[in-house]
Amino acid sequence: MDNIDIDKLLENVVPMEDLKELQVGHIVKGVIAGVFNEFSFVKVGTVSCILPVSEVSFDKKPKSPKAGTEIEAVVIRVSEEKGVMLSIKRAKPDPWESIDEMFHVGQRLNVTVKNIVDYGVFVEFGQGMNGLVHTKDITIQKHINPKEILSLGEVKPAEIISIDKKKRRIQLSFKSCMDDPWQHVLEKYHVGQILICKVVNIPDYGAFFEIEPGLEALLHRSEVGLTKKDKMIKYLSVGQELEVEIGTLDVENKKISLRCEDFSSKLNTQIEGNE
Repeated sequence: MDNIDIDKLLENVVPMEDLKELQVGHIVKGVIAGVFNEFSFVKVGTVSCILPVSEVSFDKKPKSPKAGTEIEAVVIRVSEEKGVMLSIKRAKPDPWESIDEMFHVGQRLNVTVKNIVDYGVFVEFGQGMNGLVHTKDITIQKHINPKEILSLGEVKPAEIISIDKKKRRIQLSFKSCMDDPWQHVLEKYHVGQILICKVVNIPDYGAFFEIEPGLEALLHRSEVGLTKKDKMIKYLSVGQELEVEIGTLDVENKKISLRCEDFSSKLNTQIEGNE
């Protein structure tokens, strides 16, 4: 139904017997009778009305309500030739006109997860307001797929980190509402401490292990006798657990290095070049 001539279609399907009862500016209640790409049909009494998707909400990419949904809208056009047109968004004030009174940077509030995409998470809050939590602001954990830790409809605390009134965009952060594990790292860990950790990432130069959510440490290839010609991925895999030892703790630069004695024997394998 792309590029459909809505007005022409309405000439054939909109009954006009009750048209005189509807006037521009009236608030009416109706039911979504059919949904198409660019508009929906709404039954208001015996009158079939048109609801363009652009009149559904103030979102940049609004979506039509599902068929069978009851709605409240304002009449924005009454014409015997072109039919009746409705608007949901004009039946209530534009929230962006009073955005400064409702929200501010640094404000924390509960939001609902509405959609999860490659670059972040779209959330809803307040009176139908929408915002984006960018991937980097979702969690203190690294190398995590948002779909593994979030679900649609989930309610989470978030902090507003930017408001762009001109572009009508609000950016939020889940991460800023979480405790930073580096604040207590020296209370819980020390050089020489033995830990059993899980591999979360394997670059060419070593392997990163998760000590706890948001706290990762590097086991460099040189610590286990590997050279630049060899790759750690030959010996480890993501998700694998290994006994390691804390080699250094650098809180200022947020870096932890690991050691692993008897690397070969713990993996029950032989490192190339040491045969």
